Amino acid sequence: MIIDHIQNAARYFGYNENIRAALQFLAETADPAALQDGAHEIIPNEVIAHVMTANTHSRSRADMEIHKEFMDIHYMIDGAERCGVAPLPTEDIPYDAEKDIGFYTCEDTYDVRIGPNEFYAVWPMEPHRPLCNAETDEAPVRKIVVKVKID
Repeated sequence: MIIDHIQNAARYFGYNENIRAALQFLAETADPAALQDGAHEIIPNEVIAHVMTANTHSRSRADMEIHKEFMDIHYMIDGAERCGVAPLPTEDIPYDAEKDIGFYTCEDTYDVRIGPNEFYAVWPMEPHRPLCNAETDEAPVRKIVVKVKID
């Protein structure tokens, strides 16, 4: 997992060209709040930014998720959220290859909190529970989740 402020995005450009493209998009978008909700293709089938307005939720309302093909980079435009993190499951979990997602129930090992202009990135096969309440109550957030194909 990577947790950082978007002003430090260049630190991670050397990992992979798709990661570079995703982080450059986030760092160089002059006014991310002006982006319309929905999918924005950065590199077709490789790097797709999903802009969303949503409400956070309690941990009890969400399962842990994993991806096998894509990294998720969660960038906060407005509001704050916590993301739960856990070790890999020891059992097989249901996985939808077409959507590149699997869900399972477990306890968090720890969580991270991000606010405006901060991001976290989770690698393929890194269990995470995004969009959890930053405080005790649900709250609105505006964020971008960039799906990044990792070979």
